[in-house]
Amino acid sequence: MIYCDEIVIPANTLRTSPIQTQLDVVEGVVARVWIRWRWGSANLAGCAIYRGGFQVWPTTGSRWFPSTLFDTVFDESYVVGDEPMHFILKSFNEDTRFAHRVWVGMSVLRPHYSQELMGLMSYLNTPGKEI
Repeated sequence: MIYCDEIVIPANTLRTSPIQTQLDVVEGVVARVWIRWRWGSANLAGCAIYRGGFQVWPTTGSRWFPSTLFDTVFDESYVVGDEPMHFILKSFNEDTRFAHRVWVGMSVLRPHYSQELMGLMSYLNTPGKEI
């Protein structure tokens, strides 16, 4: 499943008070993250992704993904298994004249269980069985 949002960042949105956008997801594993800046931001804007009050990406705390002409795409294995079931996208824009846009997307793989595993779990949960 792919979850995404396009964020419009107003002009003069400082790093010290970035706008925050909530991206709701489901339980699973974040397998890929995309960050795509719309043309014209000229490295004046940035975005960081948080969950539960902590910065997740970029992994180096207090850093930002800078606006660039090239997409930022990376594979990941980040497990979302408990609350909060969302990420907070923090974005700034140091351009004093124009708003800028960033598109953020995440591919979340849902957990699935094979019949064999379900049978084993049922067996293990049966009272009186010894392993």
